[in-house]
Amino acid sequence: MPLILLLNKFRETVWGFVAFTGISFGAGGLLVKKFTNDGLDAFTVTWIPFLVGGFIAFIHGMLRKELVLSAVPAGMLLGLFSSLGPSLIFNTGFDRLPAGINTLLISLGPIFTAIVAHFVFADERFNLLKALGLITAYAGVAVLAFGSLDDGGDIVDILLVLGGAAIAGGAGVLTRHLTLRHEPMALMAPNLLIAGLISMILTFSFDLGTRPENGFASWHIPMLFVFGLITYLSFLSILKANQIGTTGQVSVIGYFLPLFGVVGGVIFFNEKVSLSLLMGGVLILLAMGAIARGSIPQLANKSENS
Repeated sequence: MPLILLLNKFRETVWGFVAFTGISFGAGGLLVKKFTNDGLDAFTVTWIPFLVGGFIAFIHGMLRKELVLSAVPAGMLLGLFSSLGPSLIFNTGFDRLPAGINTLLISLGPIFTAIVAHFVFADERFNLLKALGLITAYAGVAVLAFGSLDDGGDIVDILLVLGGAAIAGGAGVLTRHLTLRHEPMALMAPNLLIAGLISMILTFSFDLGTRPENGFASWHIPMLFVFGLITYLSFLSILKANQIGTTGQVSVIGYFLPLFGVVGGVIFFNEKVSLSLLMGGVLILLAMGAIARGSIPQLANKSENS
């Protein structure tokens, strides 16, 4: 009974939402890599899950009577800068770049978030502990990615993903700003639907859709729809995390991706466990704790000490 109460309390905290979103995003990254390896294009792997997730959000919002017209512009803004832009860019990176380089670039997002948040939110000033955590986390990601850096990568694709990390970092601040003014459920449907619609239009307008050489596997289409459900749950979770936590706490989600990349590589792609992989994983876990501790709202701390 105490364990059940503890789990219920954890689910209601920012860390419960962070853990769920991090795990689902990490698993989603592996799924995207599998799709693109099989020959599906990054755009199709983006628009189908977003549209499916958007329709689920719309139906759920209607049933709960939480859809609000005033939240539509804010939701669409999130759809463009928090969902569509980073997802398309990162999925393209998974398709064109070595996994190590792509992961390194994506992991710059929380650093951009911390810098922007310092100037926007009074309770998120940059501090030594947060800086140490970010540096340690990036060092951990670098150790994990080191083995695939020799594979190279086109400079245009590298700059594209770097730009995506900057957009995602700024969007983290925008997300908190908007979730403090609107309920997450009210933002969900316009967020995911606009992201799905625009990516679908781009896919068909520029003939960007590709299929596996040997045709779709029996699991491809059903899994894309399951991915839509996961997308809905993940984005709802990250919005709720932003509503009750700081951008620094929520940014820890970004470091689940390299961890899942390593675990997934060992389990699904028969990659060997090396000392560098273990060291990188330990560094990231330590860094996540430091970032979490350094991201506790400073105004709250001051009020407790007074």
